[in-house]
Amino acid sequence: MRGKTVKDVLIVEDQRMMRESMENYIRQSGRYRLAASIANAGLAESCCERQPVDLVLMDVCTENDESGFEATRKIKARFPNIRVIIVTSMLDCGYLSRAREVNADSIWFKDASQEELMNVVDRTMNGESVYPDRTPQVQLGYAGSYEFSEAELRVLRLLVEGMTYRQMAEALGVSADTVKAHVSSMLSKTGFTSKTKLAAVVISKKLIVNGF
Repeated sequence: MRGKTVKDVLIVEDQRMMRESMENYIRQSGRYRLAASIANAGLAESCCERQPVDLVLMDVCTENDESGFEATRKIKARFPNIRVIIVTSMLDCGYLSRAREVNADSIWFKDASQEELMNVVDRTMNGESVYPDRTPQVQLGYAGSYEFSEAELRVLRLLVEGMTYRQMAEALGVSADTVKAHVSSMLSKTGFTSKTKLAAVVISKKLIVNGF
C-alpha cells in the first residue's frame, strides 16, 4: 500500500525516554503511523522485511553496541525506497560524512524540539535530504572544535583509538613527525599538557565516538 497517505515509521532507539518521546511525536502527527519501536539496530532490517515501513528514525549507538550506520547501510541497499533519518545525540565530527556514506536520507539531533524534528521528517518524506551544515561546536579547553584542521581531526580520530605515533603515521600514510606536529598543534590550541588528556576530553565530550 505504497500509495497511502499515512506513512509507517520504524523507531530505532535504545534510550527509553527518547524512544517514547519519538513514539508520541509520530502518534500526534496525524500524518504518520508507528509501525514498530525497537532498541537494537541489528533488528531493523528484519522489521523492514516483515512489515510495511516508509521511514526509519535511526539512532547511531544502540542496544548491544549495534551500529545504526551499519543498519542504515543494509536497509538502504535492500529497500532503497525506505527513507532513513539518523537521529543522534552524539556530536562526533565524522557523523555527517558517515551518514552520507551509508546513504541516510537525512541526519538531525535528538535535542531538537518536536516541531523541528517533525519538520525534518516531513521534508525528508517529501524527497529532501536534510543535513546540518556541520555538527555543533564542542569546546575543548581553550579551543572550539572548529579550530581543528581536517588533518588534525584525522589524527585525533586515531588517537582516541589508542594508536601510537607510528601506527597513526602508517594508517594515514604520513611520517611520524607529521603526526607529532598535528598533536602538538592541538595541544597548543587547547592548552592540554598531554595527548592522553586530549583524547580523554574528546571522548567525554563525544566529539569522536570510538567504534561507531
